[in-house]
Amino acid sequence: MNPIILLIDDNQENLLLLQRMLKTLSKVGNVDTVCFTAAQEALKWCHDHEPDICVVDYNMPNMDGIGFITEVRKLPGFKGIPLVMITGTCDEQVRQRALTSGATDFLTRPVNPAEFKARLDNLLSLRMSLVNPLDKVERLAQDMELLARHTLEREHEQIIFKLSQLSLWRDEETGNHMHRVAHVSRLIAQELKYDEQFCDMIYLAAPMHDIGKVGIPDKILLKPGRLTAEEWEVMKTHTTIGYDVLKDSSSALLRMGAEIAHSHHEKYNGQGYPRGLAGEKIPIAGRIVAVADELDALLSVRPYKKAWNLNDVLDQMRRERGKHFDPECIDAMLRRIDAILAIQHKFADVEPIVEDLFPKRQGVA
Repeated sequence: MNPIILLIDDNQENLLLLQRMLKTLSKVGNVDTVCFTAAQEALKWCHDHEPDICVVDYNMPNMDGIGFITEVRKLPGFKGIPLVMITGTCDEQVRQRALTSGATDFLTRPVNPAEFKARLDNLLSLRMSLVNPLDKVERLAQDMELLARHTLEREHEQIIFKLSQLSLWRDEETGNHMHRVAHVSRLIAQELKYDEQFCDMIYLAAPMHDIGKVGIPDKILLKPGRLTAEEWEVMKTHTTIGYDVLKDSSSALLRMGAEIAHSHHEKYNGQGYPRGLAGEKIPIAGRIVAVADELDALLSVRPYKKAWNLNDVLDQMRRERGKHFDPECIDAMLRRIDAILAIQHKFADVEPIVEDLFPKRQGVA
């Protein structure tokens, strides 16, 4: 399916000219164009269709380009679509109003064909790099939904783990990380006296905590150095991506997976993301998985770090009690530390993940 470019200009000749320029783009190939001479009609079309990019003239009767941009940004799915405005004026106030309304880029008449094609080629290429991973996540969620409905319990468990493991193929973590987080999450839930159904469900849902990473561009997810501030903001969206693709499921298991994906980076003191929730406003499943995930990360070897010594790990987790983590979840984890270490041993990576797996542990609560 070719990318769709929406063109809006009250001058029919201008529309034909733009169409001819866009027959083929060097990066994305062939494109389809949809044309309107009235912004109101284009807006109606957008209620039922989602183009990959919009090009709109500024100076039009009834509804001008800024009016269209303002209204179309309010529609579901249009937050990330590039909107390019063509204007015959260099008035900075017009450009500022357009930017405030949500314009992505500008072109000034008379439009230079080479510049026009290059601008749209780059914007579409970036759009495709972001949309394609999200399409994969949507398809993954649909597969998980179907399997959650129709598989037996044991097969269900294996399939959920395998599908969740897709997010790790593009990251430095291992499949055993998911197994360890799942088992430790269930142990903590059991120690907190949750019923058997909840404990079994969190065991199956915990591996989905990073499923949204499938939607993060490789150039950010796999970047070897420190992320820029802008890249870090994109990385943080893995929490909302995972939530968005799982939240509307009819399966209670996948809805818990959505809750965990959304909340496992929140902090008990309200300093986490994406919503800055604090205390018991953070779903309990997210609070539990946050402890299990961080514990395993500290105990595990990664390409950029060695495994921490157990005593150092426990000291760090205690320091974050009531700050990063729910105090009750930390206390429950500490009470079950022997069982947790057995899990670390059973599901060890190829390289040992714990230094001094069973060292002397003076002062373990």
